Amino acid sequence: MRATRDIVLAKPCVEDPSLFIAESNFGRGLDMEMVCRILDKLDVPERRCSIRLGVARFRLDNWQVMIYRKGRIDVRRVTGVDNAADAIGQVESIVTLAFQD
Repeated sequence: MRATRDIVLAKPCVEDPSLFIAESNFGRGLDMEMVCRILDKLDVPERRCSIRLGVARFRLDNWQVMIYRKGRIDVRRVTGVDNAADAIGQVESIVTLAFQD
């Protein structure tokens, strides 16, 4: 069972008004050096990662994902809250070793 989290659907995506930008938070910070290593190892498409800036951007399926050092996550191109929750859950499982307590 997935933990319940607050997910806010922001304005529609510019490219496609039927899709949204979802904003949420993992509730804990991330070791960005570890995040960058994980993304490099998995060779995810369109990845850009900055340890210094504390942000990573990459494509996961059809979603454009941005994660931040403090635990914030933005997912573009979601169809609704359930779709956003699926994307966030997948990202959480990918970067699980990078979470800081």
